[in-house]
Amino acid sequence: MKNKKKKAAILIVLCVLIILAVIYKCDNKSEKKASQLPEPQIESTAYQKPIDGLDIPYQYFDVDPNADNVIITESGTTIRVPKSAFLDEAGNPITSKVKLEYREFRNPLDFYVSGIPMELNENGEDKVFVSGGMFEINATNAKNASVFVNPVNKIKVDLLSTSKSKDFNVYDLDKETNQWIAKGKDLITVTRKEDEIEALNIPHRPQVAKPYSFSIKDDTGEYPEISEYENVKFTPVDPAKCKISHAQEMKVIPRKHGLFEVVSILKFGNLRKENSCLCYLSFEEGKDYSEALITYQKKYGAQIAKRDAIEKLWKKYEFDLIKNKIQKSDLNEKITRTLEVNQFGFVNLDFPTSYPKGVELPAVFSDINGNKLSLSNIVLIEKGTNAIYRYKDVIKFNPDKDNILCGITEDNKLAYIKKEELAKYSNTSKKIKMRIFEGKLTKYDDVYSFLFVN
Repeated sequence: MKNKKKKAAILIVLCVLIILAVIYKCDNKSEKKASQLPEPQIESTAYQKPIDGLDIPYQYFDVDPNADNVIITESGTTIRVPKSAFLDEAGNPITSKVKLEYREFRNPLDFYVSGIPMELNENGEDKVFVSGGMFEINATNAKNASVFVNPVNKIKVDLLSTSKSKDFNVYDLDKETNQWIAKGKDLITVTRKEDEIEALNIPHRPQVAKPYSFSIKDDTGEYPEISEYENVKFTPVDPAKCKISHAQEMKVIPRKHGLFEVVSILKFGNLRKENSCLCYLSFEEGKDYSEALITYQKKYGAQIAKRDAIEKLWKKYEFDLIKNKIQKSDLNEKITRTLEVNQFGFVNLDFPTSYPKGVELPAVFSDINGNKLSLSNIVLIEKGTNAIYRYKDVIKFNPDKDNILCGITEDNKLAYIKKEELAKYSNTSKKIKMRIFEGKLTKYDDVYSFLFVN
């Protein structure tokens, strides 16, 4: 009996030990799994940089977090970094120097070469983003560790744009889910060059009198206000429209920007006839002109300097548009869209649009000689639409649009077909014949010129 009880006790102990071991092993395994759980992975076709060695470069700026900072990027965008804009992991303000990295994405080629996701699903329908401007902004401390946005003192970015449309929304790319999160609207500001200069209210500089310039005087003594123009001559802005004549009465009316309207009044009993002439102030060459010019420069010197600075900035703006491949019809109009930085990473200004309709083709390719091509990173670009359409199995396009279809070959070459050839395909076609770009895919400007200019 004792032996049976002893064996039973040993068996119970063994069972308990086994159960404890299993529980420990399971707990340890679950902890290990939790600690080794990978970051959510994005789909390779959506985020893969398609062209080896080609990407949109960053600009780097050193920022003093103890003061307000205003940064002007190469594209003309302004980044306004307020004091105490950065926090460490514990949520404490950072006081040592911070390095800011920034880059912009302006056109379909930018979206393509950087591999940025431009897709979303809206109410069950797959769509893509049409972009009104996009940027990536990140920050690190002196130890090269990431820092975080201070929600109380947010960075603001005044992004130069080509659209005044209010259809765009602000989106942040969530690093955990790789999804675009809507963050509301931006603030749109439209500035015109002539408005900025006109606001300074600088009169035209004095002119040297022309042969057709005229002077006025009061022989009657009844209009003493005329005497202040004793040494002044008036030069008509448009001599052909100037009909000033000798008259019983003359009036001088100041107008905008230093122009003056001279009015001559003829009286015939109860009848009055008025003629007017819009004029510049002018002076006889020599002492009168020199003194007038000195007076003018003293009075308006500061405003003239501001005007020169404004004109210089507008010239830089025009140059930057050309340099950064930004298409814009009105170079005298500057559109600024102001966005707040809620988190570091990608910030996008977009609205969703549907995929093109008209022709659907299987994603089966060959070169122009009929040899099979295996392509990756296949995209369609519609000129005039600031978006890219990524495809895998089926190619969709509107044959009436100016389309470019391209992809990357197995030996890292650009395969393409443009509008005229692509428009010949119909829903019954089975294989798309692509041309091969033989140039090296290492220079952004070369690829851009080939796709969009040539």
